[in-house]
Amino acid sequence: MVTLVRTFLIHFTYLALILILFAAGLGVPIPEDIPLITSGYMCNRDESPIAEIPLTVDTDGDHVPDAPAPGAKPRHVPHLPLMMIAGMIGVLGGDTFIYFIGRRGVHGKHFVARHLRKVLNSKRRERVERHFVKHGNLTVFVGRFMPGVRSIVFAMAGISRMNYARFLLIDGLAAAISVPTFIFVGYHFAADLTGVLRWIDRVKHILTPIAIAVGAIVITLYLLRRRRRKLAEALAAGGAPDDLPASKAVERA
Repeated sequence: MVTLVRTFLIHFTYLALILILFAAGLGVPIPEDIPLITSGYMCNRDESPIAEIPLTVDTDGDHVPDAPAPGAKPRHVPHLPLMMIAGMIGVLGGDTFIYFIGRRGVHGKHFVARHLRKVLNSKRRERVERHFVKHGNLTVFVGRFMPGVRSIVFAMAGISRMNYARFLLIDGLAAAISVPTFIFVGYHFAADLTGVLRWIDRVKHILTPIAIAVGAIVITLYLLRRRRRKLAEALAAGGAPDDLPASKAVERA
């Protein structure tokens, strides 16, 4: 996969990164870190396989390119800021597509819509919508860092009718952390790209569960803190919070 991604990036550069990340966002089994790190490697002037000289051809039969190809134009090393912009476009494009699948999929007449309506009955949809009204920002932000989970989160954001501008802003803030970080890693460690990719492949099996666990802990602590605050406000006002059972409310009274 790394070789295929690398070849695609060599030939189409920015467009390739956009298309690869868009496809990854749609569920194609391509980890985002591979194209992002590889694209950073492409931007390193000392290590990039994209030479700043005209494409060459073999003229003497020794299988070594030794002369400029007819009509060939110089291939310039990609610019790091432009590569980061391309990465953001690809990531946000894929996330947006998933969001609108969720937003429009439930109400359609096609197979996917019918299946979603079976899985998400009215009560479940109400719970999802209530959750995203209260905690949508945190859920989308944390979801961006969770491979294998983010697509579900973004589809749920669409199903809950979360405002698209808000979704794009929160998702964009999270992507503005992950995308430049991966690209810069590839740029900085371009001399040992294979070693970096191999190391990431080893540790992500550990980091991914940790990231999911940390995200779950953060969300849980946030919800508990919010619940305690609402309880304290209700008690200070002399009443009982809406979600406190009647028996508990009587006891506290």
